[in-house]
Amino acid sequence: MRKIIKSIMCIIFAISIILVGSMKINASTSYRLIEQKTKVGNYYIWSNPQKGIYISKSKLSSGTRILKAPSSNEYLGYGIITNGSKIYYTVRNGNYDTKDYMTIYRIDVSGRNKKYIKKVSHGDNLRAYYGEKLYINRHDCNNKYGCDGTYIHTYVYDLSSKKLSLLKKDYTINFINGQYFLGSANTGDYGPLPIHLYNAKINKLYKISSSGANEKFLNGKIYYADIKNIYSSNKKVYIKCCSYTGNNQKTLCTLNMGTYGGHIESINSTYVKYAKYNKNGNSTYYKCIYKTGKIVKITE
Repeated sequence: MRKIIKSIMCIIFAISIILVGSMKINASTSYRLIEQKTKVGNYYIWSNPQKGIYISKSKLSSGTRILKAPSSNEYLGYGIITNGSKIYYTVRNGNYDTKDYMTIYRIDVSGRNKKYIKKVSHGDNLRAYYGEKLYINRHDCNNKYGCDGTYIHTYVYDLSSKKLSLLKKDYTINFINGQYFLGSANTGDYGPLPIHLYNAKINKLYKISSSGANEKFLNGKIYYADIKNIYSSNKKVYIKCCSYTGNNQKTLCTLNMGTYGGHIESINSTYVKYAKYNKNGNSTYYKCIYKTGKIVKITE
């Protein structure tokens, strides 16, 4: 009898270890910015500003609404931050004048335990989360001329100290890789624009390029297009990669965009795909292979 009881206790202990282990795995999921239907932890999670926040177990499912969108002149902000267990989201007041604001809330993925976090005047949206801090976009606003959404600045809200502070003016976070945030200026221009990397763990900014575009994290490096002579008849684009601190800059391909310019279609670890325009605005597509520097004409 003692042997049977001992065996049962061992099984219960083993099961408890498995359950605790699985709970730790779910809890350790890092927070991510969600701008479309994305699986985080056990659920696909997404937000519809007109309808609400949804979760589902299946990518193809229409989902279960866990939060209804406001029915007044307020609306859900674009983008949510979640680790698959808790969701940070914003509600905008619908005014685009000197009295505009957004309110940050947190809710469990079950739809319960809604909590007020912070009201931010002239807030635009959430961009990132790291180390008990939310990273927020705010736009220019003054009492005389109202608000200008073309100038965006990144602020940090510390959830522990409840302090809101400026990280960098004319800067928005575009891509997140753990503690590293890759972003560019947001001044209403199409580009090229200054690119900076922010290391949230050590609170340090690194300048990657003063005239860049198409930045991305790839294979432990930063890849981007460095654009020169944009207003001349000899427009050149240098496809580069570098370390997360902006060091070890390496030119992978040099693209001559000619008189009428062009655009970058895509950048990966082996080649860049781009288009050149002619005087009629039509595009011809090319591929430059890093290893050889060879440029070949391709179909769209």
